[in-house]
Amino acid sequence: MQEEDRFIPNAFKEPPHPHSVPLSERTERTFKLVIAFDGTDFNGWQRQGNGLGVQQVLEERLATLFDVPALRVQGSSRTDSGVHALGMVASFRAPASPYIPDWKLMKALNRLLPPSIKIRSAQIVPDTFNARFSACGKAYAYVVNTGYISPFSDRWSCDVADIVDLEAIREGLEYVEGTHDFSPFTIQLQEEKDHVRTIYRAELKVFGRFLCFHIVGSGFLYKMVRAVSGTLIEAGRGKIPAENIRLALETGDKKYIRDVAPGKGLFLLKVFYEPEEWKSHTLELLPFHMF
Repeated sequence: MQEEDRFIPNAFKEPPHPHSVPLSERTERTFKLVIAFDGTDFNGWQRQGNGLGVQQVLEERLATLFDVPALRVQGSSRTDSGVHALGMVASFRAPASPYIPDWKLMKALNRLLPPSIKIRSAQIVPDTFNARFSACGKAYAYVVNTGYISPFSDRWSCDVADIVDLEAIREGLEYVEGTHDFSPFTIQLQEEKDHVRTIYRAELKVFGRFLCFHIVGSGFLYKMVRAVSGTLIEAGRGKIPAENIRLALETGDKKYIRDVAPGKGLFLLKVFYEPEEWKSHTLELLPFHMF
């Protein structure tokens, strides 16, 4: 390891930045992180006992930075094994000491984190902010590769070579838009909970051999996007009519849907914290070409 790459926690106790807050004014702060990660080698976002989660890796690095035994992070949502993110949001309370400015926190974390996890931004936010409970919407993309299989894109897309009907996919996405009870599209039905969600936009984007199901909504059920995507894929293959999605939403009957699509094709693109923020969100590139 080169000298400049060696991390020394105590180096942050007296930050040399000219705009550092005086020691007498330093208190605990709430940070908001925007995180990108390749989920291929992780068992989802959340910390758990049966595999390594992105949350666990981040918490361990933060504990090292702030020289504390443990530091808990709140994620904007959980993701399944193999699912990726460009805009996962996390929040945490930072100890008063050592005082690490937001600009230095991002740089330090990105030196400590593995290549598959990177911090896109770090900022101090009001203490009322919570990455999960302050969110008012999310945007996802599910990527399907209809052509040759690359050893690189295979990590980030579902391979389906026999898609024959793009219009069926578009029709199915039209049924998804609006406010519906999405109970048929979750594998973790909880009778005491509300399963109604509003989908603001559901569209098909085509980038060469790649198809993207771009879905933006107020919230999502467990594995909902993957379940919708699996049914859309079967409609695109000509195996089921696109109307099955409408029938599933109207009747609540799971017989109209198909198996959930593999996690590797799913990307959490963005989390919204303002009610109208979703309106300016667009998908102009493949998720793994966006930055």
